Parts: sequence; C-alpha cells; structure tokens
Amino acid sequence: MNMMNNIKITMAGEVESLTLRAVNENELENLRQWKNEQREFFFHKDIITPEQQRAWFTKFQARNHDYMFIVDLNGKAIGCMGIRLLDEAWDIYNVILGLTDYGKKGYMGKAFQTMLTYAQSVRKCPITLQVLKANPAVSWYKKNGFMVAAEQADHYSMVYQSNTI
Repeated sequence: MNMMNNIKITMAGEVESLTLRAVNENELENLRQWKNEQREFFFHKDIITPEQQRAWFTKFQARNHDYMFIVDLNGKAIGCMGIRLLDEAWDIYNVILGLTDYGKKGYMGKAFQTMLTYAQSVRKCPITLQVLKANPAVSWYKKNGFMVAAEQADHYSMVYQSNTI
C-alpha cells in the first residue's frame, strides 16, 4: 500500500497554504469528474463510472510506488497529479487542474516540481510521460523541464531534464 505524509509547499511571498497530499477515498468523485471533463486530452476517452473509479482505487492502493496526489490550496482540492514507477523509470499520469479558476497562478507547477522531487527521493531514476499532441499541457510540460524524446502519430514521449529549469 502506498503510504506517505502530506507535503507542505511554501511559495515565496505567499500567505496561501499549498499542500500536495495523498488521495483518499473521499476524493474519488472529484478525480472521476475532473478526468471525465477533460477526457479529450487523455488516452482513455470513455466516461468513467463511479464503479470503475472505485475499482481503480482498490487496485491503486495495492500497487507499490504508485502515487496519486491532490493539490490542495487553503483546504480546497484544486487538482491532482500522479507518478508511478514503471520499467525502471517514473511515469507521470493524470495531471489535472480540476478548478480552472486556479490556473496560471503557479500552484500546479510548484506542486508538480514538489512531486518530482519526492519521487526522486524515493528512487533516483529517469522521469517520463506520454502526452497527446493535442493536449495543451505539452507546452506546460516543456516549461516544467520536459523535452520530447520521441514522437508517435498521436502523442509525444517526454523525459525530464532536471537542469533545464
């Protein structure tokens, strides 16, 4: 089972409380709604039912080195992001700004960098992701230190270059 403590994030000059915390069962509906609302940007495009979300969570809890975080601002869940160890590399998945009013303020980027640092503290190895070409997050990933390593017909394989930011 994936157990971890909440990670408090300090943003310079800010009074807000930004926390990266482990997802819990009470947040499954938020995760489901956020993923369904933005499914056009993900590989899995079918609507996720509440039953499917619960089944995912049950399997997720049993996997080692698979972390799904809630990005929490002042006690409010504003987004989520996941990272898991696959084939000797960290794989980023389901980075979603659930409450779009909080976009372009640096919260998700700060939380994302904190997640990458956490993963490297657990196990130092490459960090990768797959992203659909049509996903507007491609430029956000580049801004956050990722480079395109390979290009397929519909998506990019990207790798983190820690010295780029």
